[in-house]
Amino acid sequence: MMLLQYADASARCAGAKPNALLRSSTDAGWTSLLLDHHEGRGASDVFETYPTSDLTLVVATHGEHRIAVAGGGLWRGAIYQTGAMGLTPPYQTTRMRWSTAGADHPFRSIHLYLPHDLIADIAEEYRRAGTPTAERSLSSLVFRDPAAAACVVALLHALHAGAPDLYAEQTGRWLTTHLLARHAGWCDADAVREPSLISDARLARVLEYMSANLEQALTLDQLAREAGISVHHFARRFRERMGQTPFAHLTEMRMEMARRLLRTTDLPVADVAFACSYTRPAAFAAAFLRHTGATPRAYRAG
Repeated sequence: MMLLQYADASARCAGAKPNALLRSSTDAGWTSLLLDHHEGRGASDVFETYPTSDLTLVVATHGEHRIAVAGGGLWRGAIYQTGAMGLTPPYQTTRMRWSTAGADHPFRSIHLYLPHDLIADIAEEYRRAGTPTAERSLSSLVFRDPAAAACVVALLHALHAGAPDLYAEQTGRWLTTHLLARHAGWCDADAVREPSLISDARLARVLEYMSANLEQALTLDQLAREAGISVHHFARRFRERMGQTPFAHLTEMRMEMARRLLRTTDLPVADVAFACSYTRPAAFAAAFLRHTGATPRAYRAG
């Protein structure tokens, strides 16, 4: 087994973020991976992440914050609550900003850097085992994977307990194998399409896709494709699982974001409407009134 070590560039990533660094695995002498525990509160200015050859995994561990990421001339937003995760592939930089409900509402997150050589090593083991590998990039603005999140939190606890690098190395190998299997599609049994089923994993993908694209005018076809089932079955299966139609649930998510933006930012109502996919402020105000019993301006003033 090769000696694994995170990239020197990863050690500079924390300094590129406006977050406070609470703890780093460099303090414990870990070299097989890098774990940084961060805290943020209020709102950040726009910043750009530092490039590294390692795979970056972020796990929200406390509080709630909203991120906005620039790409292709547009800003995409997502809400991070405890357990939410994000994946950034090697060498990719991200122009972004984050915000919380205020200075009294901090959030905490773990930033884990998994070495490029570790991914290549496990890919070679897959090849030798005759398992097909895919080219799907390990990249996601927001997703949920309870097993992976618990693993990363366990690494943080191990760091506080003084665990050696051997613990980090073996945990990192399992975590990388899991991410490749579940999120790069290397041996994901759930990837088999069954036209009438919406599994927990598929439902989670749809909900994460909604959360990451609240400002977009999403269609039923887009949501069904994300679930990997036919449009005909998707709406019925979604309602069975969630107790409401996809668009009713999507509207609830948008109204929740609107309430948060109205209470925690000074954005004009028209900009809040646009962030919630409403191109006409009047249509947004009418929808907001139906869901909250107040106009956007009255809600903000209250």
